[in-house]
Amino acid sequence: MTEQRRRLAPDECLRCGATLESMGVEEFRTGGTSGGWKLLFGEWAELGEEKLQFEILVCRTCRHVELRAPAG
Repeated sequence: MTEQRRRLAPDECLRCGATLESMGVEEFRTGGTSGGWKLLFGEWAELGEEKLQFEILVCRTCRHVELRAPAG
């Protein structure tokens, strides 16, 4: 038996099928240092840090949150 999957719309929740609502684009920090090193070295501790942008989508029906790369 072969399993056929229905193709989802781009803004359709993977769990319940309801329409996802965009909450906007946010930047997430990656790399760098934290804690005591940040205290000792200040801005120098953030030299290896990068920011990634993600669009935040929320399902008002099942309350799950998804992240995706923003368009353009």
